[in-house]
Amino acid sequence: MELLFANGPDRSLQEHDHPLDSGTIGALLQSHDWSESPLGPPIGWSSSLKTLMATVLPAKAQIVLFWGPQFVALYNDAYAPSIGAKHPRALGRPAVENWSELWDDLEPLLRGVRETGETFSAKDRPFYIERHGHGETVYFDVSYSAVRETDGSVGGVLCIVTETTERVQFERRQAFLLSLGPALPATLEPEQIEASALRRLGEALGAARVFYGEDNGDGVSFAVHQDHVQGVRSAVGVHRYRDFGNGLLAALRTGQTVARANIASEAGLSVGEAALCAELDLAAALYIPVVRLGALEATLVIHFRQPHAFAEHELRLAQEAAQQAWASISHARAEAALRASSAQLSAMFDQASAGIAVCDRYWRFIRVNDRYCEIVGRPREALLGLRMQDITHPDDLASRAPQGEGKLDDGAPFEVIKRYARPDGTPVWVQNQITPLLDEQHNPSGVLCVCMDISARVRAEAELRELNEGLEERVAAMVTQREAAIEQLHEARKMETIGQLTGGIAHDFNNLLTPIMGTLELIRRRLDDERSRDLVDGALQAADRARILVGRLLAFARRQTLKPQTVELKTLVDGMHELMERSIGPMIAVTIEIPQQLPAVVVDPHQLELAILNLAVNARDAMSDGGRLEIGAALDTVAADQVSGLSAGRYVCLKVGDSGSGMNEETLRRCVEPFFSTKGVGKGTGLGLSMVQGLAAQSGGGLAIASQQGQGTQVSIWLPIAAEAATGPGSEQTDAPLAPRPTQVLLVDDEEMVRQTTSLQLQDLGYAVSEAASAAAAFQLIEAGLAPDVLVTDHIMPDKTGAQLAQEMRLRLPDLPVLIITGYSNLSPAQMHGFEVLAKPFRRAELAVRLSQLAHGKD
Repeated sequence: MELLFANGPDRSLQEHDHPLDSGTIGALLQSHDWSESPLGPPIGWSSSLKTLMATVLPAKAQIVLFWGPQFVALYNDAYAPSIGAKHPRALGRPAVENWSELWDDLEPLLRGVRETGETFSAKDRPFYIERHGHGETVYFDVSYSAVRETDGSVGGVLCIVTETTERVQFERRQAFLLSLGPALPATLEPEQIEASALRRLGEALGAARVFYGEDNGDGVSFAVHQDHVQGVRSAVGVHRYRDFGNGLLAALRTGQTVARANIASEAGLSVGEAALCAELDLAAALYIPVVRLGALEATLVIHFRQPHAFAEHELRLAQEAAQQAWASISHARAEAALRASSAQLSAMFDQASAGIAVCDRYWRFIRVNDRYCEIVGRPREALLGLRMQDITHPDDLASRAPQGEGKLDDGAPFEVIKRYARPDGTPVWVQNQITPLLDEQHNPSGVLCVCMDISARVRAEAELRELNEGLEERVAAMVTQREAAIEQLHEARKMETIGQLTGGIAHDFNNLLTPIMGTLELIRRRLDDERSRDLVDGALQAADRARILVGRLLAFARRQTLKPQTVELKTLVDGMHELMERSIGPMIAVTIEIPQQLPAVVVDPHQLELAILNLAVNARDAMSDGGRLEIGAALDTVAADQVSGLSAGRYVCLKVGDSGSGMNEETLRRCVEPFFSTKGVGKGTGLGLSMVQGLAAQSGGGLAIASQQGQGTQVSIWLPIAAEAATGPGSEQTDAPLAPRPTQVLLVDDEEMVRQTTSLQLQDLGYAVSEAASAAAAFQLIEAGLAPDVLVTDHIMPDKTGAQLAQEMRLRLPDLPVLIITGYSNLSPAQMHGFEVLAKPFRRAELAVRLSQLAHGKD
């Protein structure tokens, strides 16, 4: 047969020569213009080249031959699709002309084979190539072998290749997804899972920004809580769908993936969207919706800084990862919500103002809270394992035997009013609300008992019944007594309710004030600007006022644990002289007359100072045009019934009088009622005199107020005399002592804000701090080798109280100093087991002094 070439038939070839007309490439070789090719027309090719091409052309394998020093490309039909748009212009041309984008990678390989004659082979060899109008990384199994001429020289490089791009991308996608699955649940925190997924996906795709846009349900916007960024600013915040393209939300709601390869080149791009893209450094974007039960929950958004043609494998990878990661995030969020709910329920159980007990179906105690233990007068460890019948008063067992067991089968709640017998035999009346606990078959498996101490109410009702007996004979006298009993009953109920309210408010408020005051003090120590320091000082003063207000609430409710000490009244009042003058102003003259030889009294000095200051401020408000404030004290022998609520005996009577406007009879009668005030809205809390009365009563003394309108007011406070003289006035340390030596503090608090602020204060004082959010976490630190010098712990925590934690710590570290910080002010020393207590909120100096004392005590 005769081969015809573009420059004419130069020679006739017989069929037994080297036919070069096999397939499409063979036809191209015949019609090709070889005048511009370094190889020249095939008639001039060497026999080696002709023989090789006759073998290559019909082969089913992908083969390309780079011939001569210029590596002229000759290939077969099987190879042509692998170079896309480069075919057919690459045929018969030097490789550098059509493989320029990867020539720096390809040329050294070809030249190495040509110069050494050694074969090069590789599996899944990556190459960057532009074959479909855009750049991409492809993968080939390659074998490059030298082809020798008859004289033994290397004429070219024979490349037998197999494209493995699709397999490699599939394997890598599967590997990514398989690795993503086990990696995400390694943490239970949804934020960490989301951050890990976004980072891994961003790195896998080389994206500039990756985030989940969570649909806000308003049909307008989505929220970005966190994102993974590389070289661009964060997109965290709330965004409108329409700002990222008209029709985007509609497409996402139908579950469509939206790919925008080159946003700037899109027709109809609005000015606003173009500006947003410039602001976000956004050139290409991929939006993958997560639709659950027909509703759009979130969208995985992937941003690129340069135009990006999205390959099929990238789309598949992103789509599968979007669903898998969101499922893990949603699961973790559900788990976190369940943990938070469980912790909240546990805290509500432990901190409830009512007594709560859980029993099995045989009425054996399984779990009780502190209030229940307080009502029945037994510690938790003594109750667990007992039956409710075991603590029921013997006289109530027969009439209520066996504690309403028959009612459990009904499954309906019921009420029992009965008496418990405390260990010393003292009866306590209770109102139990019993709720049966049912198993899956709706059979009773236990009971929930909510217990209220109604002893005061029962006593008042009993007194009321006694008053009603013989009413016909003593109507006039009994009416008065009956009204008094009713008032006492109402007051008992009111004070019980207010006491419970104030206790809860004080705890929560103290927990809020602690990080506020601690943070303000830390900020103040780091400020150089005097104006800013003044602002912080103002905030600290406001916080101190809030702390004082909580103290007043607790004082009038008599729920604050006092710290009575032996106090010299003259020394204490003289020390307040300057403070009182500053507080009431120059228009009021202050006179103090307290004998030097007056016996010492037993009282909480800080609360007494607060009471005197309250009385001084009340006097100031009653003397708007100025006047006199007189403070005196003297020994007084009190007879029985002389002062309401005060036993007969010898006392020191402290008197605070003013020359102000005085009070009328109605105001005088109500002046010690909580929240009663005549100062107007915003000018007083109505707690000052209530707090003074509470202090006097808790200190074992009494209070009396005498006043006439226009004649001024005199307040008398009787205080018990101390058995021995005061050792000295002492002084409160105002400077915060630093850690006396390298000291390791173990800080335990379940309130994160309180724990963080306290930790910063301790570090600022020079202490090394290890933090734990629970008793269990604290013991883990000990097991890990931590050897603390001091334990600082919150008291009320979900798993253990601070006192329980400290007791268990002492079993391991017998000499460990302990400081318990608590927002509850009515905890008794017995509940604290003798450990040092610091009430929340506290100032930095208070914390420093307590720790310094503990550290010195240990030394």
